Amino acid sequence: MAVEKYVIVSTDTTDKVIKDGPLLWDGISRLDVAAGLQLIKVNAAREGGYTRPSPPVTELNAATLRERIGVGLAESRVFLGRGTPTNPEILAQVRLLTKLTTAYGKLLLDQTDTTDGT
Repeated sequence: MAVEKYVIVSTDTTDKVIKDGPLLWDGISRLDVAAGLQLIKVNAAREGGYTRPSPPVTELNAATLRERIGVGLAESRVFLGRGTPTNPEILAQVRLLTKLTTAYGKLLLDQTDTTDGT
């Protein structure tokens, strides 16, 4: 009895989004799947053009905010490592810190519907 990887997909063959999985199944043991869904092997899903659902926009935005915070912190370290900054450098740093604070606040308050102001 060979165990293989399966995914759960819709019985509607026009819906090519994987609903769950992968899961291991021997193909014999009882396994109940909700109405309108079916199990297919991972390879068959790949060959059939099934794809994973796209992550929600809020998750993508949160990842973008984390990346921007990382870049901003690195730029701040560079600024602090310089000698006496010029007025334009100070102004640029204040703008950077404002964007950095906005990005951090959006993450902290779970306001990731947009990345505006970051």
